[in-house]
Amino acid sequence: MSQFSFKNAKFVKTAMETKDYPVLRNLSGDIVPEVAVAGRSNVGKSSLLNHLFQAKGLVKTSSTPGKTQALNFFMINNELSFVDLPGYGYAEVPLKVRKQWGPMVQNYLRERESLKLILFLFDIRRKPNDDDKKFLEWVSHHKKAAILVFTKCDKLKRNERKVNAEAALKAFDTENLHHVYYSVTKNIGHKELTNIIIDALKDEG
Repeated sequence: MSQFSFKNAKFVKTAMETKDYPVLRNLSGDIVPEVAVAGRSNVGKSSLLNHLFQAKGLVKTSSTPGKTQALNFFMINNELSFVDLPGYGYAEVPLKVRKQWGPMVQNYLRERESLKLILFLFDIRRKPNDDDKKFLEWVSHHKKAAILVFTKCDKLKRNERKVNAEAALKAFDTENLHHVYYSVTKNIGHKELTNIIIDALKDEG
């Protein structure tokens, strides 16, 4: 996967329950590794995935936080799959839907054997809250590799990015958490993130 390209992405399906997860295989019939993308509502998951895939409009974006309320599966080059997890923490999403989020994501983390890596997106302008910390605790509990992606870094000056990133890492209190700065609008972090993903999947492989 050292020469892997993140182009040629295609949408596979939407699912909420384990029984509906797709079985995704490469051309040799082997199950492909999977990368999940998680974070608070309005953190920019859909925009980042479109930018990462270099596929404008493939992942549906919305000006309304909390729009994604299920797991959306994508396939890249018949070699790798991505899952866009629903964003959490947006109060205007109906309470019933918000209550479903935890069990749905917990089940995914626990049941999805092909899941090898999680991209945890975090708005660099924010401070970690209980939901953010709880999610990383789930990730650690299920022994999944994770990369912290600081989104919207174009909104801050370089020195501010560093200060905010260090404060977030301290708040998360997670050892050896790789992180990268990302901005879709300024095209920052694409190469760095793709390289980290490839290296992480090699380690997990």
